Amino acid sequence: MENYPTMFPPDKTAVTVDVLETGFILAFVMLAFCLYLVILGTSGNYQYSLILRVTLSLLIGAILMTSNFGQEWEIGKIKTRTPYKAGEPNEITASVGVKIGLRSVNVTLLRSENDESSDNLKGEKIDYNERFSWTWDQGRFGFGPYAGELQRSFREGQRKGLPLPILWIVDYFTIDGEGIRYGRFYRTAGWYAHIAMWSAFPCWLLANILFFSVIRYGAYFTVLTGAFQVLACILWAVIRNPTELNIPFENDELTTKYGANFWLSLASGIVCIILGIVILFFDLRYPDNISVFFGIDPLSDYEEYHLTPSELEVVRHTRSKGAEQDVEMSVPNSPVETTQERTECVLKRRTTVTKAQRSLFRTPNPNVTVTNEYDDEMPLYLNVPRRGFADPIPEETTGSRHNLYQP
Repeated sequence: MENYPTMFPPDKTAVTVDVLETGFILAFVMLAFCLYLVILGTSGNYQYSLILRVTLSLLIGAILMTSNFGQEWEIGKIKTRTPYKAGEPNEITASVGVKIGLRSVNVTLLRSENDESSDNLKGEKIDYNERFSWTWDQGRFGFGPYAGELQRSFREGQRKGLPLPILWIVDYFTIDGEGIRYGRFYRTAGWYAHIAMWSAFPCWLLANILFFSVIRYGAYFTVLTGAFQVLACILWAVIRNPTELNIPFENDELTTKYGANFWLSLASGIVCIILGIVILFFDLRYPDNISVFFGIDPLSDYEEYHLTPSELEVVRHTRSKGAEQDVEMSVPNSPVETTQERTECVLKRRTTVTKAQRSLFRTPNPNVTVTNEYDDEMPLYLNVPRRGFADPIPEETTGSRHNLYQP
């Protein structure tokens, strides 16, 4: 009609992507892009370690969030001949799929291209993607206002006239009695699994923060991150259902199997546990190398410590075993030089784990002084580090060393 607004009927289309899951992926991709731009401004070999750390960390974080809110912990799909709507004798050939997440179940119905239905369905587009949430209350029995969210959504779908295959699948999740309690078990499994996934997320954040200060604690929280992800997978597999979900159709049975979110969470958890153990091993055995890899000053984990004569004898004995064997093999029956008892100032690692470490002590950097305040071209090293505690001390420096290292 002229001079009137043009009116068009609503064009309802099926959901093609999960907006929340896509948003999480886009957020992590944008964050990675920004961090890569910052890393390109650095120089040296530290750039490669930064790229590796950022990539692994953001990948683990993206898997945590997408798996927590993802819809593919279990999936199933078949192609079958099925009735279309109630009260109509027409049948269609369509693909029927189900995706089960921690918080809801998605049911899809897509008409096949080679479907030969009656004339009254030839022009109709059959493409449905419906989600039925169950977060988190089971609710009362039935479909009333105090029933669970899944039951109320199912009743609303019946009022809207959803296709029979979708209602047939969801009906299996609404029944809560006589040994058929798929909805209750999946809801309980999703509840405990999502708690474990949310526990892994702050552990991931703390691990990233602690890697800038105390590498050992960062390794601990990385292991915790992986342990919570593996725990979520175990809880889902154990609680989800005592019997397998089998939904019969005319040509086949719809069964489910573990989906991408389950396997990604399990793989990410195992990788986090392995990474945490490897980083902890390097922190105990090669602390200086792992500190350089994470961009931390190696001396930040050391503090000054004065070895007593008894402690010095133990360190001297352990470090001089190899040297004594070499001397005896080259010159048989030759005496080994020893030092007199004194205290020695060294750097000791601040840690409670001592047995697994390669070395607890480190010789300090030399202190440099000058002969006078005007001549700075002749430095005098008062505590030049030696190869080991078993090496002899020159007579002219014994007094200065002894006075310097006295507590």
